[in-house]
Amino acid sequence: MIDVKRAVQHPTEDQNWLSKLGIGALIALVPILNFALSGYAIEHLKNTSNGMDVPLPPWDNLGEKFMDGLKLFVATLILGLPIILLTCIITIASGGLAAISGGAEELEGAAAAGIGVLTLALACLSALYGLFLAYLLPAIYIQYTKTRDIGACLRIGELLNIARANTGDYLIIFVVFIGLTFVFSLVVGVLNIIPCLGQILSLVISLLAAPYFGVLLGHLCGQYVRSNNIVV
Repeated sequence: MIDVKRAVQHPTEDQNWLSKLGIGALIALVPILNFALSGYAIEHLKNTSNGMDVPLPPWDNLGEKFMDGLKLFVATLILGLPIILLTCIITIASGGLAAISGGAEELEGAAAAGIGVLTLALACLSALYGLFLAYLLPAIYIQYTKTRDIGACLRIGELLNIARANTGDYLIIFVVFIGLTFVFSLVVGVLNIIPCLGQILSLVISLLAAPYFGVLLGHLCGQYVRSNNIVV
């Protein structure tokens, strides 16, 4: 069974947890270099699967963390190509609607209705696929930790096999990660309404959230690997 409380609280057991998350926050600010955050999560996943979730990984071997994160980005980008394609089609369809605005009223109304239905259908399809990718994310991290191979992360069947190793625990990872992300977004949104102090707190929380959520995902996935005897 996934220990959610342990996953959420364990970073503070490292006496240097604030400085490590602080370094991660600074790295998150740097475009391209911030891929290293995913590599950091992979290292923590590996450590957690071996029963060593504390202390958090140090920020040495930054180049290795960066390459791991870059490979994960490439894998998720390839898997996300259908969403990019659907977005392009929606954009073209919307452009087509604007182009026929000068036509006959009857044709314009029919075309607008048709394009509107098509756009809505494609948007729903894109959202469903995005949710599917979010569901696969823990499996992608586990698969990459096992193989360090981009191609392996694209084998949907193997990713689903990882998810099916213990469907209940896997769903806990998915729900907890999505749920906490939603709560974080809600809190930041509320704080941004408060002038000065609220906005400063919002900025600080946002900066620390990127490395924290990586550590959280790494720990949840590491628990899953360990409890289901997955070799990574």
